[in-house]
Amino acid sequence: MDDLIITINNNEYKAKFDKQNETSILLNDKLYRIELLKQLGKNIFSFVINNKIVQVELDLKDEGPSTINTDGFSFEIEITDETKKLLKKFLANADGADSRRYAIIKAPMPGMIIKILVNEGDAVVKGDKILIIEAMKMENSISSPISGIVSSIKVSEAKAVEKDAVLMEIINES
Repeated sequence: MDDLIITINNNEYKAKFDKQNETSILLNDKLYRIELLKQLGKNIFSFVINNKIVQVELDLKDEGPSTINTDGFSFEIEITDETKKLLKKFLANADGADSRRYAIIKAPMPGMIIKILVNEGDAVVKGDKILIIEAMKMENSISSPISGIVSSIKVSEAKAVEKDAVLMEIINES
């Protein structure tokens, strides 16, 4: 394993990265298992980190600090040239990531969650109705875009949601 030093918001972290096994990293001796799922935009990626889906925006700069944005937080990160090379190599396979392995279900419009038709851990088939949202006095059924397991539900019934609010996540582990 190669030892790397990463500085995030002026805090220094010791990272160990195995070039042979590019799916894990030790950060201050805590193991993180990382799988790149999909590139969503030029600098936006979806990862599974320790079995949790995370969307990350990376702004890797050749000079000066880079930026990582996730979950509404922005982190300034200083990384060595060697670390940048490893990150770029890891992300080079983004276009080959299988988009059918997961789905993040977002609200297509602002509205009220009327009924959640599944529970966490339930198996769903592509096209199954998973929840009902009411918008402008009309009920709209949301269907699963993939077959898989409901890994998390981020909303509850009788709650208002904004457009693009994350409603649930589904993972296909096959």
